[in-house]
Amino acid sequence: MIILALPSLQSYEPQPRVPVLVKQIDLVELVPKPSARVKPKVSRSKPQVERWVVTVTAYTKNDRGMNGRGVTASGEPVQEGRTIAAPESIPFGTQIHIPGLGNYTVTDRGGAITEDKLDLYMESREDALQFGAQEFEVLIKYQ
Repeated sequence: MIILALPSLQSYEPQPRVPVLVKQIDLVELVPKPSARVKPKVSRSKPQVERWVVTVTAYTKNDRGMNGRGVTASGEPVQEGRTIAAPESIPFGTQIHIPGLGNYTVTDRGGAITEDKLDLYMESREDALQFGAQEFEVLIKYQ
């Protein structure tokens, strides 16, 4: 016969939970200032806002390379004050705020559009040429 001596088992009591304080912050504090003209990697799992420094130009439906029909790459008709062409890294439907110009929706692409360039639609070729190329710090709100 074998007899084993077991140590006495102490009763287990869970430790009380300690409350965690969460600081409220403004959304603008969460959006980092752009440090370079390189596009950051984007997680599209939830809506987020990014700041980019980009060169913005303008185009019309009658520019060279356009077919004059006024249909964007997403299939929507162009609309001054709304339509903007962006690189493929920015999905269709993304909202872009350009200070002083307003809010635009990405519905188009363009052969000359790179990661640091956007192209907004204008009805008048004269207005587009007068707009030229301007640098802006834009807010990009992913859906």
